[in-house]
Amino acid sequence: MENTDLYLSNTSRDSVIKRFFSLWAILYVFAFIVTSQFGAPIPLLEPTVVWFGKTFLNLADLQKITNTGSGDTAYDYVLILLMIILSFLFSIIILLINRKQKNYRQLYLFAIVIARYYVALTMLSYGFAKIFNGQFPANGYTRLDEKVGDMSPMGLVWTFMGASRTYTFISGLLEFTGGALLLFRKTKTFGALFAMTVMVNVTLLNFLYDVPVKIFSLHIVLLCVFILSYDWKILYNFFVRHRTEKLDYNKLRVKRKWMQVSLQVIKLLLIIGIFYMNITGLWGTLKPTVVPMEGAYTVKKFILGSDTASAAIHKDSITWSKMYLEYKDWVSIRYNSDTTLWKNIEIDTVSKTFTLKNTDSTQYALLHYKLQNDTLLLSGMIQKDSANILFIRKQKKDYSLVKRGFRWVNSYPPNW
Repeated sequence: MENTDLYLSNTSRDSVIKRFFSLWAILYVFAFIVTSQFGAPIPLLEPTVVWFGKTFLNLADLQKITNTGSGDTAYDYVLILLMIILSFLFSIIILLINRKQKNYRQLYLFAIVIARYYVALTMLSYGFAKIFNGQFPANGYTRLDEKVGDMSPMGLVWTFMGASRTYTFISGLLEFTGGALLLFRKTKTFGALFAMTVMVNVTLLNFLYDVPVKIFSLHIVLLCVFILSYDWKILYNFFVRHRTEKLDYNKLRVKRKWMQVSLQVIKLLLIIGIFYMNITGLWGTLKPTVVPMEGAYTVKKFILGSDTASAAIHKDSITWSKMYLEYKDWVSIRYNSDTTLWKNIEIDTVSKTFTLKNTDSTQYALLHYKLQNDTLLLSGMIQKDSANILFIRKQKKDYSLVKRGFRWVNSYPPNW
């Protein structure tokens, strides 16, 4: 019965409007997937988008900004607009040329398959990044020391997520589940509903906390809607009209058995590849990096040459106010002027020395240290001047955001 229904649906003629919107949706889905934020470079695409923006939108300074991590640049919005227009125009052209085509349901089903795997790949990748520790690692000392009012909305989201490893893990597990369900035809509808629900929350966070992945996350939601669109009548009758319905299998038919076997092999290799790339790439995030003497160090006394300064009074670019040891090979130094300097550091726990180097590997400072409880004394040379610096250390266990943890019983709300 199912095969007969599928055959009849493929031989019936759709209206012009339905054929047009089917084509437009199909072409736009392919266009977005090929040109998306994480897609491969396409020859001539960039100059075409820049030309379109300058010519028709009067964006004289439009250019593609790379290596920023943002997918919401002016270039990206112009690209989306251009893809919408081109998909619209090509749909009209195809309809005019191919007037005898009764419907585009097989092509629509094929586009759904491509969208399924694209969303699945995205959900699995983001899910793995959270299940491991790649996207939202625990908050570092510079983040913990930052005032909430000075954070960007995006920084606040990263701080919030990094404050709970368990919450981040569960978020990743939900994304992973949505992606895994989309890999199989029998669970694709449930997978699309599941993934869409998860991604609506992610998209809201991106829009309302100014995380520059707005275009991409919104399109993942729209792709889920596209996947569900073929069964929209069935879903509407079931969820809204409370009718008994049965989902169509919607299986794309191939004429030869070897083609079916080949597709199954390709699918299996794709799944193995997704798991392999993510697990091998993120496995190292589960291994905590040991940083000697890690902590946030506040300067209590700073002597450079014969000049003694208190960190509380002088607002200059010479006197240190903070020092953060949170990475194995790097130290960040904050001056009283609130500027920050990064230096390469080598800590010798045998000779008890700090060696700070510039980016060109020349020596910036050689300091001996004495650490007793949480009091650190550095003495030696900074460039050509003698230096003596007294610090008080604060470790992660000393921050309320880290040390409080989960409690079943709260006599008073811990909202400070």
